[in-house]
Amino acid sequence: MLLIPWELLCEDGGTNQGLVKEIIEVAAADPLIFDAVIRGMLHVNPSVRMQSAEMAEKVAQVRPFFLTPYKRLLLEEIAGIEEVEVRQRVALLYGRVFWDEWDLKRAVALLGEWIEKKQSEQIVISSLHSLHTLAMQKEWIYPIYLEHLKKVTEGIELPLS
Repeated sequence: MLLIPWELLCEDGGTNQGLVKEIIEVAAADPLIFDAVIRGMLHVNPSVRMQSAEMAEKVAQVRPFFLTPYKRLLLEEIAGIEEVEVRQRVALLYGRVFWDEWDLKRAVALLGEWIEKKQSEQIVISSLHSLHTLAMQKEWIYPIYLEHLKKVTEGIELPLS
């Protein structure tokens, strides 16, 4: 059963913003629709993956508990998606998930890998943002966050004006 008309959303490389907004609103109220959004990140079409990641991130801002059933999917299949546009959004999701201790360690390690890889500035920023969020929840993460932040900011000169 097709719950989200991905073909309409990603027609001709563009997106139907009105329809996207409606789907985000429905997905924030209906876990079944949110499931379809999350699973869209595994779609064969890169435009669908990108749109799905953006939608999932927007829904997770207001419904972080909706991410709970997808912890393993986020750490395994979705973490393997290399596209910058997807990964930068997925990195933000990691800070919104309520992880158990084992999966939290995996999430922290994965975010650290993405920061060190420096695939894109936005992935680094999103990963640091999630690490900071997680560090505010668990004290043991804070030194890891600071270490990554220090590495990223070394050599950057800030304007003094």
